[in-house]
Amino acid sequence: MNVDMYGNLFTAFVVLFIAALLAPILAPKRKLVAWVNVVLVSIAAVFILCLSYAVIFEAPAQGSRLVSFGFFSVYFLVDGLSAFFLSVIAFMAVMSAIYSITYMDHYKEYSLAAYYANFPLFILGMMGIVTVDDLSLGFTISWQLMTIASYFLIRFEKSDAVVVKSANRYLALMECAWLFIFIAPFFIPNVSFGDSLHSITMHLSGFSTAGVYAVFALIFLGFAFKAGIFPLGQLWLPDAHSVAPSPISALLSGVMIKTGVYGILRSFFWMVPHGESVHVNWALWGAVIASFGVATLFIGTVQSMKQNDAKRLLAYSSIGQIGYIVFAIGAGLFMFSSGVDVMKFFAAVAIIGAAYHVLNHAVFKGLLFLSSGSILYATGTKDLNKLGGLLKLMPASALVAGIASLAISGVPPFSGFASKWTIISTSILAGGTYLFLAVFGIIALFTSAITLSCYVKFFGMTFTSTGSEWNVKKDIKEVSFGMLLPKFILALLCVVQGLFPFVYYRAIIEVFEKSRGSVLETALAQAGKSITDASLGVQVWVPGTGSVPAAIAVPVVVLLVVGIAFVVAYALKSSGGSEERTVPAWLGGYHGLHDTTRYKNRSMFSAFKNALRWTGGNVEE
Repeated sequence: MNVDMYGNLFTAFVVLFIAALLAPILAPKRKLVAWVNVVLVSIAAVFILCLSYAVIFEAPAQGSRLVSFGFFSVYFLVDGLSAFFLSVIAFMAVMSAIYSITYMDHYKEYSLAAYYANFPLFILGMMGIVTVDDLSLGFTISWQLMTIASYFLIRFEKSDAVVVKSANRYLALMECAWLFIFIAPFFIPNVSFGDSLHSITMHLSGFSTAGVYAVFALIFLGFAFKAGIFPLGQLWLPDAHSVAPSPISALLSGVMIKTGVYGILRSFFWMVPHGESVHVNWALWGAVIASFGVATLFIGTVQSMKQNDAKRLLAYSSIGQIGYIVFAIGAGLFMFSSGVDVMKFFAAVAIIGAAYHVLNHAVFKGLLFLSSGSILYATGTKDLNKLGGLLKLMPASALVAGIASLAISGVPPFSGFASKWTIISTSILAGGTYLFLAVFGIIALFTSAITLSCYVKFFGMTFTSTGSEWNVKKDIKEVSFGMLLPKFILALLCVVQGLFPFVYYRAIIEVFEKSRGSVLETALAQAGKSITDASLGVQVWVPGTGSVPAAIAVPVVVLLVVGIAFVVAYALKSSGGSEERTVPAWLGGYHGLHDTTRYKNRSMFSAFKNALRWTGGNVEE
């Protein structure tokens, strides 16, 4: 595939900009403006996905390029890492755009001009963040485009004072985050406005050790705000993500916060200064980042379990899932910096797991927010205490929400298990040398069980309990095919990414091989060879599939065993000639089931929630 990479990138940018310009003109025709947005966003996505495929799998590794825009010039870098994030952004943008066609009928009292003008600009800003190669001019333009466009999307229901307040807080804190990152390079001697990251790194080599610590602290603080790392994420993320229209919530949580992850990765693995005068303890940095990651995954997940608003539950859960990624990044940095060869291998595997969880989380969290949007669209509420019994009324939505819930909970053979287990097992193995990593891995493993409890609650109180028949004053129906289609696609990916993880591991290895200049470059190359050898050499015997790699065969074996168990159980049940009879449910002494006697949020895991009140995020009822 002969692809002009930068030509594709800028063509996609222009198409998205045209989409934004057309929106106010076409807005009076609501369906037309929605379809034009889908078509143009999809065209831009095709250019980006072709670019990403070429960069990752075909073209040789590229360096940065200085691109002139009349009176100013900006460095761009399209390597494997940026191409990976670009592909995630482009794909999820199309899914959200398709979903928006019908979903935005929910807001009949609002004009769609602001929504469809800012939607493509938001995508454009995120794509800019992961391709500009500076921390000044290009970074500022991209950050502001992403932030201001998302601000107007979050405050779309501007007649609601709570929505406006949440959006204003988001804007203020994101501008603070930008300022931390923007000013950081200017503490370095001889750094100029518009310098590339490579040039900044070279100047760091002659800077004092204390100065390097200060620069990286500012950069980490800024990107930690964007990623939603504890305690910074709690200041804005639950409010912003829960009040935005659901397709935007899917992009905010599934994609936008990953730009913070991208910034942390690019800074701590590519912007590493060299020189005898610099004696930075990168292992200490790794331990600090890993600690923030573990605190984020545990506290964010516990806070999620306490919520009675479906979208706030999902938003706090996003903080928890980002914690897994940040933990893996910190653990990887620590293990690589330890100087032990086997630890460098573990470091590479941890970073591969982090990248895989970036992809998995984008898919299943995007699906969960779209599912919550369908619930809100069909019932008019997102209060779990008013929902229930939707399994019979919305069976297709229930199916995909169940798949997403299993995936985010790390239940095999769904996608979350593969990436979480890569991260957790690596830290536990490394714990034989560094005990704190084993402790962190155990906390992460325990937190996966808490995540499962969150989604037992989310799915159970929405679909399988009772409640909506008393509380929802409208005729509840399944959402249209246009809203189901992107959810079906994402649900299918949750299954495929769980069943065939080595397909994705190999692709991620290619991502890092096409990203030159990382301190992990050699370790990742060795890890890639070892993982590839393992995937071809370690077999699980399944009749007729002797050449199937273990990563594919093991989930198949698990499904086969479960299937056989169900068949045997059914055969045993039938062999006794027993008959089923239907009787009223035992209600613990109550005469009948109604809204006052059913389980509500305060009753779900109440003892556990009370024991962890100190974690915050408590909901008073």
